[in-house]
Amino acid sequence: MKVSCDVVKDLLPLYHDNVCSIDSCRLIEEHIDKCEECKNELEAYDIEIKGLNNMDKLEPLRGISKKWKRDKKTSFLKGMAIISSVGSILSIILYNLNGSYVDENGYLVEAFGFIPLAYFFGLIALVSVIILIVKRITGWKNIM
Repeated sequence: MKVSCDVVKDLLPLYHDNVCSIDSCRLIEEHIDKCEECKNELEAYDIEIKGLNNMDKLEPLRGISKKWKRDKKTSFLKGMAIISSVGSILSIILYNLNGSYVDENGYLVEAFGFIPLAYFFGLIALVSVIILIVKRITGWKNIM
């Protein structure tokens, strides 16, 4: 029976895994005897499967990947500490530059929003620095 290469290529994974019917196996074997392209396709499945069995060679890459992820987290913490420190200092400077005054009704007017903002940025910077110090001193890899 004459079968197109497309049909055989669809059945090749089943044939390779020995899960197709006996009739399909015969059909594929007859076609492979005559068609080099499909035969090469079947051999490519063998090479691909052998490549998947060599996963133990990837262990050094997994170690590098874990270190890279840790370094990304540490860099993120350092960046957060620096940016928060700058934000805190800028909030204090802006508060002092804006100043305060007493309006015509006798009320004190000041840019109070900069004070809690400075404390908030300062707290974020402090927590980031503490985490970085703890990580460095203890070598604690799982923190963040």
